[in-house]
Amino acid sequence: MKINTSRSSHSSRGPRPLALSLCALALAAATSAGCMVSVEAEIPDVQVTQKGLAFAGVPIGGALGDVSMTQSFSQEHDALDLPEGLTSEVKALEVSLTAREGISDFSFVHYLRLTMSDDGNSAHAVELINYERDDAAAPSPVLKMIAANPVNALEKWKTKSALFTIDVAGTLPEHDWVADITVRFGGKISYQR
Repeated sequence: MKINTSRSSHSSRGPRPLALSLCALALAAATSAGCMVSVEAEIPDVQVTQKGLAFAGVPIGGALGDVSMTQSFSQEHDALDLPEGLTSEVKALEVSLTAREGISDFSFVHYLRLTMSDDGNSAHAVELINYERDDAAAPSPVLKMIAANPVNALEKWKTKSALFTIDVAGTLPEHDWVADITVRFGGKISYQR
């Protein structure tokens, strides 16, 4: 498994030292003068990629019609430890599946659901994506799903590992297939005093 980071499309360049200095100066002046201070910053996008996620074929899948299967993978990361007073959110913005072996496209996927939970405690899973295929969609080796209503998954980043569970339903292939899955997270941090 590989974790990639990339900058948000809103900030293609890193913050400039002058701008950071001015923000720090304004924050210090406002707090010393007893004024209310509110600061908000975008978190650079983070991508979690699982390469080579293997799915078993369904021998008579075509004859059965729509069937479903579940596959999981875990990811270790440093626990996110934020200081008191910060309001933060981390949301899954997009999920992509890329065909690698055994399939040429994802036209067989009718429904897909991806959740994230604490590794070992899936009782409180957060739904990252809930996808239903558009019948007019053209077959493609990459299935890109944009989160319609992203939910805050911050609590799942406060642990040292996470469990991602993917439920796939449709007329599943009769033979084994392999795909890469990438989840793109974004968020913001705010402080108010």
